[in-house]
Amino acid sequence: MTTQQPDAGARAAWVAHLADRVTALADGQALTVSAPEEAQRPVRLRKARLGGFVPARHVPVAPWVRLERVDDLLRGHCVGGEVVGGSFPLAPEEDAALLALGWHRPSPAEGQDYLRFWPDDVPQGPFLPREEAERAAAMVAATFREVLLPPDTSGLPTLGPAEG
Repeated sequence: MTTQQPDAGARAAWVAHLADRVTALADGQALTVSAPEEAQRPVRLRKARLGGFVPARHVPVAPWVRLERVDDLLRGHCVGGEVVGGSFPLAPEEDAALLALGWHRPSPAEGQDYLRFWPDDVPQGPFLPREEAERAAAMVAATFREVLLPPDTSGLPTLGPAEG
């Protein structure tokens, strides 16, 4: 069965909508972007015990990106892969692709998620200029399109409500 992927127009509209939502965040608020259900992967909650008599336990988890306004910056968190101490199963190629997109591995004190800040440098005004919000939205879209979503995914990631 062939699935119809979103066209360039739908993707561009999604990126613009995400940029709008990012610029509307109040200080301390965050927005979570989640992959469609078809992109879920099994995450191990518990290792096998008693020589395999008690099997490992897995639950399906959809990859996500969380964008949080912190003063005049936007802080991005991308689901943490096992390579950075998280529990989400990412292949070494996916880890390399996240780094190539501009995500950074966290230090031990920063948790278990990949990190990114916008703007890259010192803020140049109150909160985030529109062009920086658009850069952040484009990077989130590329993160899902190039790394977190299977190639045959028919849907776009969903935007959760602003929280905080």
